[in-house]
Order: sequence, then structure tokens, then C-alpha cells
Amino acid sequence: MENPMTRHPLAALMLGTALAPLPALSQPILLDEITLTAEGEAPARIAPSAEQIEDARTGTIEDVFRAEPSVTVSSGIAIAERVFVNGIDEQQLSVSVDGAAQNNRMFHHTGTNMIDPGLLKAARVDPGVAPADAGFAALGGSIAYETKSAIDMLEDGRDRGGRVTIGYGDNGGTATGAVTLYGRQGPVDALIYAKRATGDAYQDGNGRTVARTGADLNSEALKLGAEFGDWRAELGAIRFRDDALRPYRANFTGTIGGRPVPETRRYALEQSTQTLTLRRTVAEGLLDPEIRIARSRNQLDTVDLPTPDAPVPDFNNGDADTVSVVLQNRMTVHGVELTAGLDNYRTRATYDGVFRGTAAAFREDRTTTGLFLQGRGTAGDIDYSAGLRHDFSRFTGAGGQRLDTDGTSANAAATWHATDALRLNAGWSTVFGGTQLASVYELDAPYVAPRAYDALEPTRARNVVMGVEWQPGATTLGAELFQTRIDGVRKGLVSRDLESRGFRLSARRDWQGGFAALRYSNTSVELDGQPASSFDLRELGTVPGGMLSLEARHAVMAGLTLGGVIQHAIEEDGQGVDVDGDWPGYTVVDVFAEYEPAAFRNVTLRAEVNNLFDRAYADRATYGADFSTVVQQLEPGRSIALTADLRF
Repeated sequence: MENPMTRHPLAALMLGTALAPLPALSQPILLDEITLTAEGEAPARIAPSAEQIEDARTGTIEDVFRAEPSVTVSSGIAIAERVFVNGIDEQQLSVSVDGAAQNNRMFHHTGTNMIDPGLLKAARVDPGVAPADAGFAALGGSIAYETKSAIDMLEDGRDRGGRVTIGYGDNGGTATGAVTLYGRQGPVDALIYAKRATGDAYQDGNGRTVARTGADLNSEALKLGAEFGDWRAELGAIRFRDDALRPYRANFTGTIGGRPVPETRRYALEQSTQTLTLRRTVAEGLLDPEIRIARSRNQLDTVDLPTPDAPVPDFNNGDADTVSVVLQNRMTVHGVELTAGLDNYRTRATYDGVFRGTAAAFREDRTTTGLFLQGRGTAGDIDYSAGLRHDFSRFTGAGGQRLDTDGTSANAAATWHATDALRLNAGWSTVFGGTQLASVYELDAPYVAPRAYDALEPTRARNVVMGVEWQPGATTLGAELFQTRIDGVRKGLVSRDLESRGFRLSARRDWQGGFAALRYSNTSVELDGQPASSFDLRELGTVPGGMLSLEARHAVMAGLTLGGVIQHAIEEDGQGVDVDGDWPGYTVVDVFAEYEPAAFRNVTLRAEVNNLFDRAYADRATYGADFSTVVQQLEPGRSIALTADLRF
């Protein structure tokens, strides 16, 4: 297949010119470094920078990870976005928001965890090897999202403030508005946030309208904090809602043949997280405790539209929630930081509805209690981390069946600073996952049979990662090998074996006022030791293959920054049973200019062109390219977006 970049040499040259350093126009400005790896406990950690998160403030989680090929995000609409890490679906990772474990098992036609980048303070991904205090069942690693509080937003010397962000994108006429108010009075601080995004269906790169893809998102948050003595208490509540007519199967446009279905149905999705945290603000000897009580809830209702043949339409109500309690204490013993604790998770999946005219209701439950210890320290030129946890899990099936399991997890990681410029790192983990819950919309009549769950095995993952990083001055070069194998991963009422393996390469050059970073990831995913199709990998993984990204950013002058990201997916052959299509390659270019007027330092103006060359493509993680009968959901074509950000 012809590389799209070769068809536009002039445009590519113009882009390269825009992203290159311009010493004749620039003043010396050093941008903050974008950190993609961390030492010691997480040799392969991926952590988008503050700038990357800010760039995505009017977008979705796909925009946060746009420059990182190891983290792929499916679909062109927020409700169907799924995050994959090294090809592994986030349902197989431990995912948390402000420390609250997320119940991300709902429906294979929708996403799992909706996150508003406008709320994000930080995002951390530990691919494969995760520490023991990341939580239960970090099979393929962990994702931790941290949201902002008033303390994070307040400027020095001020006790109150606010922020208003408005944006508009011409493709689909998408309008976004967000308001944040925050303040502090004595020992109490508070933040209130509200965002609304609305728009019409967008057009793909072929100029065709992708039906039922218009934005319809509400996001709200309340964060309260209080300090008394050496203690701080925080209460947080976050909610995301998307309620609109969507494609009948929200993650793709339609099918050719197969069971006749309507073109659309209503999807009403609401995700919420509440957390209450009490912790010491000043560590004292061996006492630095933290107590966290949290609940996360994912509700999805789908309602078919009435037709002459079905005047009383089908409907489905799904409810997945997790209540978690974490008690932990940090202490330093002989230079080693130890985190010891106990956590408990009560997770529930509930379905009721009418499908094909038949009413049904089902429920699965799992309660897990774990003890964990994680140590982190430095010995000479080596940073290290090691941890253990043991979990006791009680599973109750849809027919009242009981499966009680327990198991031990262990992890170890180290970074050796061989020289001032050369670092070698490695990590290993074995992770117990117990009996997994089914996705809510998978629950069905066969699950009630007395021996329905006999074929399920306790889930166990094994992860290995090895890497090297060389940083001679302003240049950084890195290479990494990884492998994740999850035995006993649940697929309906049977256990399967899932494996992801591959490598990642990176090169970065920093200069006064900017940087450029080239990243390449090549990942293969197998099921039961064989290449698998996107159908077989539903809720387990995806087929990323080879992915390349080039990110650049440069401060042309004080207040003016230019930048962009080029993503390139390499063509991959479809593999697995019954596939009759391939995964096409594509190249997508996004560019931006951000301006902060000298006379108005509290104002930021941003202009961006996404999909500059108007490519018609579906993101590599989006379902269905390997089946000719699936009409994939293409990403938006060229979109010009303007954003204004006011701080007061």
C-alpha cells in the first residue's frame, strides 16, 4: 500500500518547517520535559506530561495518549472509547481514579472508563509490571488517573480563582464549555467543575457523515478538602453522562448481512466516582497512614426505538459498581520506603431488561480482601522496588454458585545507572486475578445452571519488561522489550490464555525552547497461542501491530508555541478464524498554535487542525477492520478547532 506521506511531500515539508526550531524568531525558552519513563518501581511507566493533558482539555482520553503508540484508544466517539496498553484491554488492568478502583466491565460495544481531560492532573500507566499497592488484579498492569483539587489550581498568594474554557470544532459543529471555580477559606478548600460538549455528527475523511456521532457529554466534579493539625481529609465526587441516539452497536457503523437490527438506539451512560480520603500531611517516624473509602459506578441503559413490528421495544439496564476500602501506612526503614496495607473490594455486576422480547435479570458478585507490602529504595547505582500481596476472593455466580479462591502476587523491578548517561532496567511480576466477573451485558440464562462456572479457572498473569535508555546530553534514546501472559482470562463461561509481546523504541531531542520525540511500538497479541481476530479479542485486547508517532513542540517566541503529532499505523494482515480483511495503514497529522498575549497572561488562545490531510481512517484499536462485513466507525476528517481559556 502506498504510504500517504509520499503523496504530500510539500505538505510534509511545511509541517516539518513549522515544528522545527526557529532560532531567528525565537527567544530562549525551555519547555518542561515530557516524561515517558520512570525509575525504580516502574521501568516502563508512561506518564503524559502536563502539556499533553492541557492540549486535550476540550477533547477525550484519546487525545491525552495521542503521541504514545503503546497506548491505543478505539472509536471516534467518547462513549465507545477503550484504552489498550500494549494491546491489552483495560478490563485486564487495574484502573483507578483518585485511588478509587473502577468497575470497567459493561458492554463490548461501548467503552469502559470515561475520563474528562479537563479534570485531569496526572495519568500514569504501568504496562505489565505494576506495584502491589496499585490494587487487586493488575493483570496487564495498571492505569491511575488523578484529578485536580483547589490546592492544585490556586496561584501563590491567592485564596480563590476560576477558569473558563470554551472551544469550537467545525467538523460536526462541536461546542465545548467548561467552568471551574475554586477557593480556600482557612483550613477548608473547594473546587466545583462543570463541562458541556454538544454537536452534530461529524464527517469522515471521505466527506461522509458518520451518523449518530455528535457530542453529547456532561461532566461534573466537586472536590472538598479540610486540614486539621497534621491531617487532611478530602471528599471527591465526579460524574460523566452521555445520553443520545447512537449507532445500534455504538463502536461501529453497521454490518453487511447478519441479524437485522435498527440503525440506532438510545444509549444512556453515566459513570460516577466518590472518594473519601484521610491522610497525614507530615510523615512522623513509622507513622504515615492513609485511609480511603470509595465507590465507582458504571450505569448503561440501552433502549430500542419502537417499530411497526415491535411497538414495545427491547431495553437493557446495566449496573456495575465497586466499593473499595484501603488502609495503608508508609514508613521508612533503613533507607527503604515501605508501604504496607489492607484493601477490600466489593464488586457487583447487575443486568435486567427485555432482549428479543424475553425479560431477564442476572447478577454476579465478587468480594476480595488483600494484604500488601511494597518496598522502594536505592542501593548505590541501583533504584529498586519489590512487593508482595495476597488476596482472598469470594465469587458468587448468577445462579448463586460459589467459587472461593486465593493467591499471591509478587513484583520486582530495578534500574541500574551504569553511567551518567546509560540506564538499564528490568521488571517482573506474577499476578493473581481470582475469578473474573463477566461484563454486565454478557450475563445470560446459561449462567444460572448449577455447574455453569465449573470450567472457569483462577486468573494468573506473568509480566516481563526489559529496557535500556541512553541520554548523552540533549538526546535520549530508549529501547524496551515486553511480554504479558494472562492464563485463565475469562471469556463467557470458559477460560482462555491471552499473550501480548513486542518492543518499543524511542528517540528524543531537546533544545532551548522545544523538543521532538519519535516513538515506535510493535505489538502482537495471541489467544490460546494463536493469532486472533478482533471478534475473538473483544474485551481482551486488540491488534495494534506496528505504530509510529512523531511529536514536536517549539516556543517560537514568548507566548507563542507551535507543535503537533504525526501518527502512522503500519499495514497489518488480518489473522484468526473467519477473517477476510486486513488492517490498513494510515498517516494522520495534527498541528496546533497556542498564544498567550503578553498583555493578558491569564488568557490562552489555541488554534489546531486535526487530521490535516483529511485522511479517511479508523483508529488501529477500533473494532472490525479484519471483517469485510463490518462497516468500521471512521475517525473525524479534517477539523479546525479554536479554544479560548480564561483564568481569573
